[in-house]
Amino acid sequence: MKIKHYAIIVLTLLLLSCGHSGERRYQGYVEGDNIYLASPNSGILQQLLVKRGQAVTKGQRLFQLDPEPQAQVIKQYASDLEQAKSLLKDLKNPRRAPEVEAIEAQIEQVNAQIKLTEIRVKRYQSLYQKNAIEKDRLDEILATYDQQKKLRDQYVANLTLAKMGSRSDQIKAQEAQIQAIAAKLNEAKWQLAQKTVHAPAAGVIFDTYYRPGEFVGAQQAVVSLLTPENVHIEFYVPVEELARLSIGKKIHFTCSGCQPDNPALISYIAPEAEYAPPLIYSRENYDKLVFRVQARFDNFHAFKPGQPVTVLLR
Repeated sequence: MKIKHYAIIVLTLLLLSCGHSGERRYQGYVEGDNIYLASPNSGILQQLLVKRGQAVTKGQRLFQLDPEPQAQVIKQYASDLEQAKSLLKDLKNPRRAPEVEAIEAQIEQVNAQIKLTEIRVKRYQSLYQKNAIEKDRLDEILATYDQQKKLRDQYVANLTLAKMGSRSDQIKAQEAQIQAIAAKLNEAKWQLAQKTVHAPAAGVIFDTYYRPGEFVGAQQAVVSLLTPENVHIEFYVPVEELARLSIGKKIHFTCSGCQPDNPALISYIAPEAEYAPPLIYSRENYDKLVFRVQARFDNFHAFKPGQPVTVLLR
């Protein structure tokens, strides 16, 4: 590429005095910057869906790598997610009916005991007031009565918990587990999707680098794509021409076998001068320094990268 640059620079210097007074001509060429398309994952190239020189549209499938092992990872995470959701549902559901019925039976039993104890408490209080029994006997039955009421309160609390399901902290922990598995599943799906590569823009397939059945390393380009926005004209102008040029200015160019006066817009002007060796910057060769200029055109399919052109500045 450097040799080509130097050749263009030399031609530019030779032609500086060849143009008419109202038109300056500079030699240049069509330049294209390819987009190299690769997958972040490695794998066997399963499908190559395009050929060299083929026009493609934005979003068109270009190639696909073997979906394994990502497809198997997705199945595993999907299974784990279903199990986690099932466990969460079980945690939120009340306990099974036999467990609830057993607690209710305990409550009924202790209620019956409390009723009998209440009768005994009233009788012992009456006997104590008549000095028929010692106070210890009354205190003993009152303590039994108090224990039975506390036991009933415990059974009622157990029944409430059984009907509510598991504790909230267990449910929160399981919900967090589900979110973690879902995130891993989404990542695995994304990794699988990266094994199918689509065209990021409309353009032409410049080249292909692998055949179906070959192993492709991670981030290794399988195809290169040339798009309209990445094709431009490149030429060189002397220092005195810079004052007449600006970004967005319209120029014209021609080439062998193409129609004359093809329009283009200047998109880039190099901030520094270039010169072909063995030139050294000095007052003597100041007029031989040139600046690189790029211009974009619309008729993308009419010109090919590397094609020489003549730029006309008026």
